[in-house]
Amino acid sequence: MTIETNAIKEISSKVLTFINDNISQVDIDKDYYTIISSDEWYNINTEKYTLVVGSLSEDLEFLKQIIEDNRTVSISDLDRLSAIFRAISQAINPI
Repeated sequence: MTIETNAIKEISSKVLTFINDNISQVDIDKDYYTIISSDEWYNINTEKYTLVVGSLSEDLEFLKQIIEDNRTVSISDLDRLSAIFRAISQAINPI
């Protein structure tokens, strides 16, 4: 599979426009979350995963530095933003 970043940019823009047009804010009642470590991400045959703990408030605070402090964007910001998007999705439409 090849992922074209221009397509992802356009899709992201449309999703964010939808969110901005329909939702003014989202209240998240949880802060900590777990993710599977990167080296185990694609290993679906294991019975036990190493979980990594993240914090939505820390992720958001760090991401805001991009606009508030003109911090340079890093590839780790994609993980932080993904966690925020997941939390928004779950708050609106829990699965």
